[in-house]
Amino acid sequence: MRSFLAIVAGALCVGVAAATGAVQGTARVATTADALIASAVFYHGKSVVIEHDTMGDTGLTRLVGTPRPIFVFWKDRATAGTGEIRGEFWDLGRVESSDGRFTGYDFAALLDATTRGRWPRRDEVYVVLGATRRPAGAADPTVRAIALAPGRYDGREVKVVGRFRGRNLYGDLPQALGKTKWDFVLQSAEGAVWVTGMRPKGKGFDLDPGARVDTGRWLEVRGVVSMLGSTPYITSSAMQLATAPAETAVEVAVPVLPRLPVPEVIFSAPVDDDREVERAAPVRMQFSRDVDPQTVPGRVKVSYVSAPGAAAPAAPMFTVTYNDAAHAVEIRFAQPLERFQQVKVELLEGVLSLDGQAVKPWTILFTTGG
Repeated sequence: MRSFLAIVAGALCVGVAAATGAVQGTARVATTADALIASAVFYHGKSVVIEHDTMGDTGLTRLVGTPRPIFVFWKDRATAGTGEIRGEFWDLGRVESSDGRFTGYDFAALLDATTRGRWPRRDEVYVVLGATRRPAGAADPTVRAIALAPGRYDGREVKVVGRFRGRNLYGDLPQALGKTKWDFVLQSAEGAVWVTGMRPKGKGFDLDPGARVDTGRWLEVRGVVSMLGSTPYITSSAMQLATAPAETAVEVAVPVLPRLPVPEVIFSAPVDDDREVERAAPVRMQFSRDVDPQTVPGRVKVSYVSAPGAAAPAAPMFTVTYNDAAHAVEIRFAQPLERFQQVKVELLEGVLSLDGQAVKPWTILFTTGG
């Protein structure tokens, strides 16, 4: 039986950056060059701000030291250097060479330098268009500062103030952290960062990471910054209610946002049409994003499929559990499954996402071993 891969699904949503920024009057997202490359689909077409060095000794400006090239096309002529770069991020391979939005840009020198003149494939060449640069901000720890330069704070204890955004319910970040069921996003100004290590509960507050009604409260979080790949997060040791920073407007209503994609099963073990499956092994299915755990019980069915003219064995007894962090259902059987039998596992109608969208029914068939 193939082993279960605990893949943490990305929380990708078209247009969420604009909705996120609508709260504070900006659609710009503070991030890093590494995060742009690691989650290019999420940032594609978005207005971003990064803090990074540039070089331009060949007439092209590009970011220094990135594993894949990111070129910068300035709105106003600028020389190589350092600071905060603001502009629109694009993966050139995800748009057509004839796209009218880019008629004002001459990519010929870039293509000659990177792909011998051909239009790039996806995830091959990235650009920041209409870019401007300003001096880097203060190094005092804030949510925005950590989002822009997480390496500066890695391993350090910080105290930051931000708005509680639940389990990435507004698509502020490209992927889930997947450490605990209480992980939540803290957002302020143009930045957002994951917080883990503590349930968001204290004097005067008890917040549910899965409930939009709880979002918008301001928290002060103290903890240590760490990195998971290109994703910074804070392992909290203390938190309390806070007030909004003076320079940040407090919203009076939760914005109306585009709906996230409907969750679907993206992985299972065993897979459909698997053979020689271990009879005592659990069955697992993983969703692309969170589902409501309360809608799972009673909506998983396991049965044997009989050969024509033969009676099928009685359906096996099993238990079902849901893993919040991995967005996964696990089915465990009270007794090993029957030998050399075809087994059908069904996810029935009625399973819902946390925002109330119906998960499409799903079925696999596999055959047990001896």
